[in-house]
Amino acid sequence: MGESKERSMERKMYIVSVSIAMAVLIFNNLFVFDKLMDYTIIYFVVVLLINLVVITLLANATYYTSRVKIDEIYVAISFFIFIMIVNTILAVVVILLAPINTLEIVTLLLGFGKLFFIAGVVTLNLQRRLIWLYSSPIRMFFAMIFMIAVELIIVFLSVNTQANQEIITFLIHGLSVMLLVVLNYELVLKEKSNNTYAFLFAFSTMLIAQLFLALSIVSYYMQIQSYILQTLGFIFFFYQINRNNFVIPEGEQKVLQRQFNLYAMNLKKIIDKKTYQVREVNQKFIDELDYAKKIQQSLLPSPKSYYRDVKIFSEYMPCERLSGDFYDHYRLDDDNIALYLMDVSGHGISAALLTMFSSNYLKFGEKNQQLFRGLKPERMLGHFYDQFNKMNFPDEMHMVAFYATMNLSTKMLTYCSAGLNCSPIRIKKNGKVDFLDKSEGFPICRLSEFITPEFRSEKIKLEKGDRLLFFTDGLIDDEKNNTFNNEELIKFLTDHRFVPIEELNDLIVSIINPLKDALNDDITYILMEI
Repeated sequence: MGESKERSMERKMYIVSVSIAMAVLIFNNLFVFDKLMDYTIIYFVVVLLINLVVITLLANATYYTSRVKIDEIYVAISFFIFIMIVNTILAVVVILLAPINTLEIVTLLLGFGKLFFIAGVVTLNLQRRLIWLYSSPIRMFFAMIFMIAVELIIVFLSVNTQANQEIITFLIHGLSVMLLVVLNYELVLKEKSNNTYAFLFAFSTMLIAQLFLALSIVSYYMQIQSYILQTLGFIFFFYQINRNNFVIPEGEQKVLQRQFNLYAMNLKKIIDKKTYQVREVNQKFIDELDYAKKIQQSLLPSPKSYYRDVKIFSEYMPCERLSGDFYDHYRLDDDNIALYLMDVSGHGISAALLTMFSSNYLKFGEKNQQLFRGLKPERMLGHFYDQFNKMNFPDEMHMVAFYATMNLSTKMLTYCSAGLNCSPIRIKKNGKVDFLDKSEGFPICRLSEFITPEFRSEKIKLEKGDRLLFFTDGLIDDEKNNTFNNEELIKFLTDHRFVPIEELNDLIVSIINPLKDALNDDITYILMEI
């Protein structure tokens, strides 16, 4: 019903427009030309200026359409309309500068402008191959300059003989008429769009206007009549293009708005539901991680322990909920204790699971075997390397470790490193610094098919007042954690060697605590005082 009503209004518009055009033509012939006989040229200039305004608006509308529909064809139409604008301006300038004996030149300029436009519209399908031209304003500008230059050369050469001017003018008008006939044929028989009749009316009006010029003697009267009809055709062309761009029937707009609102409402419900589900799953995952964190930390020893006269303070600061660092210290028998640190590659769940496996093999087992290996760190790490390679861990998983035992009576410390890249530090009471870096070992990794590493322990006799710091590299990774570097840590320990060990541990924690949320690597250490 809406479409039928719209089509009826369109037909009425055509009838009214034709009636107005006929009335203007009759009025011109019966009244205006007689009254304005002495002002014909001025009347012609006014008609041209009105036509110039209309085609300027049309050029802007077609260029805008090219942006909305992303179609170079409308850029092509705008390009040829702009050439017609330049020709119309040149014609007006010629009339104003030399109004006498310039009708032929003006007719040629205006004829060329219309011919370029009509030929451009007729050959639009061919010009789809000229995207390289219409995609660059600079290329279009130079193409226009070239076409107008060729046109001006022809006009200049034709000025020499009256016969040449008449022939060229006739050819231009005749060719424009034939191209408009072809264009109307294409619109009627080939196009199936809703705009067919509107465009047909616009170009048929231009065809009649062009026939006036092609079938009559060149005169200002015929030019005026022709340009009045041509202006009417361009107004229809302009209206139809803007109608396509902006004018949406109110009913269709409301339907689209309702559909959009319904779609947006349903989409919001779906998004809210999915968001809730994601949050629920995410929260469940976080809860599981927190629970796993509690389990992992429950396996750690007390942060403050005493073995006879040996004090041990330890800290564990993961950069994520689950850590790839792990440590422990425990009694092997009444006279010997053991401690170890490990740093697994990566962070998170995979690294935490590997620390659980490693802790099981390093600490637990048959008591006699545990004592036998525990008193000999090289055997403990060698056995651990072999067991690690029997498992089907991913090839990229690996760890570094440090294992040590100490006799509480003799204060003899036996240690072995499995690739730990930060050697434990010994600070004597007199301030002398030693490093526990004399042992030999190899990182715990899946390379048993290629390498059978040798683990060799070293012994060091500790004295009353000695302090030892065993730590993973997160403590001295200044780039990742912005805590200490190796030199700063040594200076800090020596400067505070007379501070009670409890206070020293609190000082280290106070430095790290403000950075806990920004850590990019796990921090673990064991602080021991003899």
